[in-house]
Amino acid sequence: MRGIRIAALKLLALPACMLGAGLAAAQEAPSPAQAAPAPAQAAPASAAAPSAAGNALLPSILFVLESGRSMGGKLGDTPKLDIARTGIEQALTNQAGRAAFGVITFGHRKTWSCKDTELLAKPSTLTGESYETLLGGLKPKGRQAAIAAAVSDAASLASTGEPLDVILVADGKDECKADVCKTADVLKQASKGLRVHVVGLNEKAEALDPLACIAEKTGGKFVAATSGAAFRDGMDAVLASITNPPVPLDAVKTAEGPPLKPGETAVFKSGAQRTLSVSPPKTNEPQQPVPVSFKALVTEGGAQLRSGLTWRVYSAKRTADGSFELISTHREPAPTAALLPGEYLVNAAYGLSNLTKKLKVDGGQSLNETFVLNTGALALRGVLANGQECPDGSVRFDILSDEADQFGKHEAVLADAKPRSIIRLNAGVYRIRSLYGDANAVVGVDVTVEPGKVTQATLKHSGAKITFRLVQSLGGEALADTKWTILTSAGDTVKSNAGALPTHILAAGNYAVVADHAGNSYTRKFSIEPGGDRQIEVAIADGPTSEEELKILLNPPDAPEPGTGIAAGEGPGNAMGFDGFSRRPADPNAPLINPGTLFRPSSP
Repeated sequence: MRGIRIAALKLLALPACMLGAGLAAAQEAPSPAQAAPAPAQAAPASAAAPSAAGNALLPSILFVLESGRSMGGKLGDTPKLDIARTGIEQALTNQAGRAAFGVITFGHRKTWSCKDTELLAKPSTLTGESYETLLGGLKPKGRQAAIAAAVSDAASLASTGEPLDVILVADGKDECKADVCKTADVLKQASKGLRVHVVGLNEKAEALDPLACIAEKTGGKFVAATSGAAFRDGMDAVLASITNPPVPLDAVKTAEGPPLKPGETAVFKSGAQRTLSVSPPKTNEPQQPVPVSFKALVTEGGAQLRSGLTWRVYSAKRTADGSFELISTHREPAPTAALLPGEYLVNAAYGLSNLTKKLKVDGGQSLNETFVLNTGALALRGVLANGQECPDGSVRFDILSDEADQFGKHEAVLADAKPRSIIRLNAGVYRIRSLYGDANAVVGVDVTVEPGKVTQATLKHSGAKITFRLVQSLGGEALADTKWTILTSAGDTVKSNAGALPTHILAAGNYAVVADHAGNSYTRKFSIEPGGDRQIEVAIADGPTSEEELKILLNPPDAPEPGTGIAAGEGPGNAMGFDGFSRRPADPNAPLINPGTLFRPSSP
């Protein structure tokens, strides 16, 4: 069974954990049935076959199809070999009359063999009519992928000086100890007209990386397809690059002036407009898709991303409801999309880091677009007042935009982020808000995420874990059927709960609590020091709270306007202090408080 290698990936100053390198176990196929008998040998054909009109040469395309046991494994719900065969069948239909097709397959006859390659059809003999006879009976059997040998056999069919495009369809590396990169280099040197394209098919794109050099050495396209849809798109793009190549320079003329020379760029020059004029296609011919390839860099001049990317291609024209139509989605690190001429919006997303570019695709002009994401990362952690890590599950983070709207609200970038995880973000300034527990123990900080680096942000919480008990007398058993309300000095409810022993994490400060039991209300004021976990007991023996006192707790008086109130310590003996809790005037030696924000300890 084919082994899938683990990709160890590094991004500039980013650690490998940002990429999430993983291992995918290939699925075992059912016991292979007896291989189909070899078809009759196809009639010889030259590498470049004459067209039906007899006055032009069609491009020669030779599929090299892996048919070993690993191709019997499923991608989604469909065996990979079935996906590949369907893609080739569609190519024969869509490109009929535009290319001469042939096919070589390997791994379909012997279980253990590095020589199990077979030419099923030379270029021009694989057609929609012969497809089922030649490919329909293939059964995945071999356990060794002789990729280099099969590509070498394909290259041997190239006529001297004639172009030959080979499309390799495989799901992983060569397993016959052959150096596919060196093989591709030697084959290209021997046949300058040879190009080998790779349309890989694997649920893990990194498993196809060993095949990328084949395309690179020979000037072909490389597609790492992780789904059936991506395989079809990739195959369309490769075929479009072969059958719809860029317009030759000598075919481009100008409305004014001589034909363009090699190296000259057609532009609108000052004083004289030079308009490109290219012979238009026949009106009865539909527009052909154009191959558009994408890749993404972490930073300008930085490493290319090899994993974790999602590409989305949208039409640039808005629909009736104002949205943009999604054309295709790709999860390969460097996909190739087959796009009809027109304008598109392409979004590259890497975690929460993303970039959208508007592209114009012209007929016959292939594109290679590079996206510089300027990606950074953020690692968040929360600690207690004593420096210890917050308990698991007790803290969460919200990542907000630094910019606020007219109401002072910040747009959420990510809600409920988990501590100690690496979060990929566009470089920039963010506001981090962290909640410890489920009440009001909230802290915040602004952080700057730098491109190509991981920013470590540690937020220190001063909250404390408080447990409430209603007892007959101090130290007694907690009473059930009690409703609790925790209040600020402004009468705002921090938290409500019911039960014998409710527990909440509260920010440091001063509070009041109301315990409702058996039709009576009992209250107590208390203070919380940073990190000072404790129990708060409310004793029934102290007596219920009067309606007047309860009203003051729930609706404390507003603070007086500056210059209109009494000074601390003034007023009649029973006057309420400004904090709504003091039965006596405030201590004249104590600092004035900020009404509605903090409580002053009760007077004795």
